[in-house]
Amino acid sequence: MRWRNVSWLPARPWLGAQRVHIRPSRAGLAFAVLLLALWIAAVNYGLGLGYALTYFAAACAITDMLFTSRNLAGLALAATPGKPVFAGSHALFTLRLINRSARPRHAIHLAAFGSPAAPSLADIAAHGETAVSIGVVAQQRGWLAAPPVRLSGRFPLGLFVAWCHWQPEARVLVYPQPEHNAPPLPLPAGTVRQARQAQPPRTSGGALELAGVRAYQPGDPLHRLAWRHIARHDGEHLFSKQFQPAADAQAGAAHGSIMLEHAALHALAPEARLSRLAAWVLQAERTGLPYGLRLGTLTVAPALGASQRDACLRALALHDLPHDEAMP
Repeated sequence: MRWRNVSWLPARPWLGAQRVHIRPSRAGLAFAVLLLALWIAAVNYGLGLGYALTYFAAACAITDMLFTSRNLAGLALAATPGKPVFAGSHALFTLRLINRSARPRHAIHLAAFGSPAAPSLADIAAHGETAVSIGVVAQQRGWLAAPPVRLSGRFPLGLFVAWCHWQPEARVLVYPQPEHNAPPLPLPAGTVRQARQAQPPRTSGGALELAGVRAYQPGDPLHRLAWRHIARHDGEHLFSKQFQPAADAQAGAAHGSIMLEHAALHALAPEARLSRLAAWVLQAERTGLPYGLRLGTLTVAPALGASQRDACLRALALHDLPHDEAMP
């Protein structure tokens, strides 16, 4: 059966018996052939015990069909979206199987369409629930819907296969993939100085004050490394101190932020612009430099923190998408 021809279940269905399909498995077909052989032998030789054995085995098969169907029927299904991810990585969805009945459920297989991973196996206790996570490759930015899921089971004897299909209503936001080896932040004059002299710049006033830090660049003197910021990031990133004249200390506050402009990258392809802006957002967040974003008619005021980073990346992820796809 092709997935696109399946009539998907609602997002939070209660799996009644009418929603569960069942068919014989390969073992069940072999068992049916065995029953036929036993019945023919009993008829040919007039064996009363042969009839009894045949009918008893057939009754066991019918009982197995009933219990295989009941193992899925009555389950409630729910889906929880995972955290936003960058394009090219794996998005995670959490599927919840809720058992409100007094009988436990055993050996339920969950297979996500298009996922190379092996089906997950879940057992659900009576009046309990089980959460199963499935991963999907996020190939492009925007909203990524949860893939269709097939639930199946062969419990208890394996003579029949019961299954149903489910389309979870859960989405994960996919950010643009940050550009690898992106150029340094386009810092305007007066924000963070690009000087690489061995000593801090001298001015007529002579007094210098620390203006902030920025990402270390080859050629920066070692005595200007910001060790406190480096230790705060566990040594994963290097930072250099930046100085400004004391007379400009108050004026520096007005120039201590950066506005990332989408229109300024007109020479790049549309998706390449978003990838570079995503890389710059992460750079600015790491260096502790307040940053904002101007993306078409949308303007995000300069700030710092996880909420600022998420707001900028979300705007980049949903830029120029159709209105129905951009809605949360």
